[in-house]
Amino acid sequence: MLASRQQNAWLHSDFYRDQFHKMLRWMIGSIFIIYVLLAIVIYLILFQPTQSFYANTTTGMILPMPPAITGT
Repeated sequence: MLASRQQNAWLHSDFYRDQFHKMLRWMIGSIFIIYVLLAIVIYLILFQPTQSFYANTTTGMILPMPPAITGT
């Protein structure tokens, strides 16, 4: 009787330990993916290409517009 209780407790312990390790691996992987995505977002914010604007005439020519000077 006592041996079956110990065996049952041992099986439950193994099950919960294995599930904990599986969940821990998933969480570490998720955190890694979050950091990679965060680095990509920061890179895209810091290294944006300069915006260039174009205008077209009534004849269909496309002309680059010079940057506007702001400030006084």
